[in-house]
Amino acid sequence: MNWFKKNIGNNRLLKLYKAVTQSEAELYDTKGLIELLLAEFDHLKLNLNSFYITGPYPNDGWKTKKGFVNGLKKKEFKNVHHLMISDSEDSMFFNFENWSHNRTIEVESDSIVFELMFDENLITNQELISLGKRLNEVLSFEYGYVFTQSKRLSISEGKIKNGFFSYSEKENPEFRKWSRYESATKSGFIRNIYELNFISPKHFENEELSAVVKSLGQLENHSSYSIWTLTKKEVEQAINQLKTSSFLVKNESFNETEICRQIDDEIKKYSPQQRGV
Repeated sequence: MNWFKKNIGNNRLLKLYKAVTQSEAELYDTKGLIELLLAEFDHLKLNLNSFYITGPYPNDGWKTKKGFVNGLKKKEFKNVHHLMISDSEDSMFFNFENWSHNRTIEVESDSIVFELMFDENLITNQELISLGKRLNEVLSFEYGYVFTQSKRLSISEGKIKNGFFSYSEKENPEFRKWSRYESATKSGFIRNIYELNFISPKHFENEELSAVVKSLGQLENHSSYSIWTLTKKEVEQAINQLKTSSFLVKNESFNETEICRQIDDEIKKYSPQQRGV
């Protein structure tokens, strides 16, 4: 691989979130999600060569899809706390997190995280939206968004620094904050405004957002979610209209909300197993 060309260009990302209790996390259909994803990856003709799971699985993961699937079947697709899949061309990276059912203390505020990153030449934003629609059948997410970023940024949106024999990443403060409070989406909060947004009926209960949605962009309604599409200029306008709103987790005003306090209290229960803290 040419390390000097690796970070040239852009990636498209799809990120989806489902707020869960510990019991809901334990019942989640990991098998259905993985089967759907592998079919999508086959359709894109990806040469998958790295599969890693945190849980009662081999520490080194697997290099082949067959080994990965067989390993999961032996455990009946259970106890998948953290899953990462990538391909040989670095054109796709998948990250899945469902830590709640690994907690030793039951919590009420947690989330399942689904993150996909593709080379911009492999898939379009509209194809990512279509993929999100199909994923909703197994993930039943409450919130999500699609955006494009430089290949100099990781799936965690931090700046990547590649050396000849080393790798490092500069943390993204906004992503770090969202990773801590992402379960707030169950109460109608969202991270930020993007050109492509998946939002649930709960989000429309917030009068501030509802007013902005009615005045900007286009809305495509589905039974359990809506897709809110904006131009770059409309994104700027929406963010400006909501710049003091506690509804956006990225804003400082969110820090004074009751849901922020509740999540902080929940995190204290399972410290030091904290994620994104």
